Amino acid sequence: MPSGQLRRANQSGGIDGMTDGTDRRKGLASLPGESAESLAHRRADREATRWYVLTLPLAVGTRDSVSPARGLEAELERRRRRGERLFEYFAPSYVEVRRVDGRLVNTRRPLLFNYIFIHASENEIFRLKRDFPLYNLLPRVFEGDDYHYPYLSESEMANLRWVAASYADELPVYVPEPGRLRVGDRVRVTSGVLSGVEAEVVVRPGGGRKDLMVRVLDCLWVPLLTVRSGEYEVISLSRERGRVYESVDNDRIWTGLHEALGRYHSGGPTEADRSLAREALDRYARLEPESDVMRCKVYALLLRAYRIAGDEGAFSRLLATTRSLLPSVKAEQARASLLVTLYGCTGSFVYQRDAHAIVDAWCREPSPKRVKRRLIDWLADYDRWFGHSA
Repeated sequence: MPSGQLRRANQSGGIDGMTDGTDRRKGLASLPGESAESLAHRRADREATRWYVLTLPLAVGTRDSVSPARGLEAELERRRRRGERLFEYFAPSYVEVRRVDGRLVNTRRPLLFNYIFIHASENEIFRLKRDFPLYNLLPRVFEGDDYHYPYLSESEMANLRWVAASYADELPVYVPEPGRLRVGDRVRVTSGVLSGVEAEVVVRPGGGRKDLMVRVLDCLWVPLLTVRSGEYEVISLSRERGRVYESVDNDRIWTGLHEALGRYHSGGPTEADRSLAREALDRYARLEPESDVMRCKVYALLLRAYRIAGDEGAFSRLLATTRSLLPSVKAEQARASLLVTLYGCTGSFVYQRDAHAIVDAWCREPSPKRVKRRLIDWLADYDRWFGHSA
């Protein structure tokens, strides 16, 4: 699961008398006509620990910053060294692929570049502001005679963490090892003397073995093995016809894997679930679908099977392949099938949002077809299993 990094620490004790200038002293003063009980309530409210929102000036919390919470991290490190009580903050980030010196590298950027969430009391935050004055609370919210600084409930914070985690490890470029490519796949070279050139993968016999080659402009043949991983990107997959495989429209396996996935998320699959997953992998893992639509169907089944079987390495590799395929899938049902599957296997907010964008429209149809009806039901199941609303 865009990634958010949660820093854990204790709630700082501190001195009750620390203030934040005039505004802080006014906050502790009684309001005209305020009862002693109301004043005591407000004093206790200031010591309540909540998820408050801090902001930084835009010039400080830039989009290129590694984290807008560097000051808080430095303060946490100081407290750790001294054995003092710590606090907790949340500064979500996301993964972006950038080109640096001709290479594609992963970089982390702040998801909310000038907002930080801190789990502390108002009094503790004002004590922090003594050393870090650039951090500010959002303007107070007045409700009649009462007021408070904006904060998130625990459930709202849990939802925010889910959304933030969904933006983690999203790589827009798929760069498989050369040996994983097939005849007919098209690639674009991104580095070196052939940078920008599009080529088609071919197989050329030679020396008693088959070398993986690319054909450029139908005349220039270049060994792909001399182009290192990271120096090319896949732009389309082979549509070569004539590959034979058995049908994957097996209701028993599809239904069984869906039910097994529910048990996977609720406490763990049974031995029967794992046996069904192994059966699906034995039957379908070696298939080579010849179209994007068929790839979607096979990948949707295999992702569930790998997850239930507990083969995390194979699941992660197929997940990366599926993510790279997704942008090129135009067929609505095939795209929806992948999105629903990705959501069911990862719990990602991004896939939930995109799946509902397609599937919700089907719910308004008078009589959706069988495949649509199944995806509608499965998406509703995933929302219920994960405790997420549409």
